[in-house]
Amino acid sequence: MHARMRQTKMWTYICVIFLTLQSQCSACEWFRRYRLVSDESLTLLLRMGPDHPTQRVPFPGSLYKYMDNAKMEDQVRFLTLTLDLIIDLMDAKEQMRSVKWNPKTVDNFLNVLHRQSSDLKECAARYQKASHTSYERRIKRHFKVLKKMLKKKEYSAWAWEQIRRVVRSHLQRMDIMASNAKTFLRLKHQTS
Repeated sequence: MHARMRQTKMWTYICVIFLTLQSQCSACEWFRRYRLVSDESLTLLLRMGPDHPTQRVPFPGSLYKYMDNAKMEDQVRFLTLTLDLIIDLMDAKEQMRSVKWNPKTVDNFLNVLHRQSSDLKECAARYQKASHTSYERRIKRHFKVLKKMLKKKEYSAWAWEQIRRVVRSHLQRMDIMASNAKTFLRLKHQTS
């Protein structure tokens, strides 16, 4: 069973590397393959530990609804910014001592997020630089609240599990946004 999982994982990595390295693809075409890498990050997040706590953590659902109707370039910037904020939040090994997550799984998770962010930044660079927008302030404020919660709960295992739960919600919601954008890009390409 473990050999089969390793083989599947190996083929997934090979496929992701191959798709990422295709030179004829533009940066935003990578955006169309977002789902593959997103699934990998969600799988790693779930492997960190058992079920998430059931207590609710603040989540900016209304912000995601707003972003669903935003311009494509704003959606790309939002996804990139949110990934960077998740990386910043989760890249805190010195404060993770209380939680029993496998450090290698956490590192792999962060590496996948870095890869997603890097590729989306290439895509975002194709668009004109926008001034600070309300969605940037709102998502940054949300992650500031999460950091304060961690600090207030003294980086306890419970607090980290709450963070893992909200990160999972973000990744799932970002996946939906990317899927909608992929559909939009496909339709736009068909009509041009």
